[in-house]
Amino acid sequence: MLRQIAQFEISADLEPWARRNDIIDRREIEDKSMGTARFVYWQDDDMWLGYLEEYPDYMTQGKPLEELKENLKDVYDDLTSGAIPCVRKVAELEIA
Repeated sequence: MLRQIAQFEISADLEPWARRNDIIDRREIEDKSMGTARFVYWQDDDMWLGYLEEYPDYMTQGKPLEELKENLKDVYDDLTSGAIPCVRKVAELEIA
């Protein structure tokens, strides 16, 4: 299994589950009407797996990579529409 995380506009820290030799790829999903959302993805055999960086509890998959991106857009829509209750997300807190 190869996990890929490349870096686009952010510093990539390895996730706790990532092995030392894994490559992590964080990218952005582009959507003209909604802006962008960063996501983490990797390849497992012939499938691509990933999650939105802001919502790490909600993973999806696709084959090929473009299908993963479409599925991530669907997950984003579901999570931000209010259709799913009690959604956990990651945020940044300024503490200085």
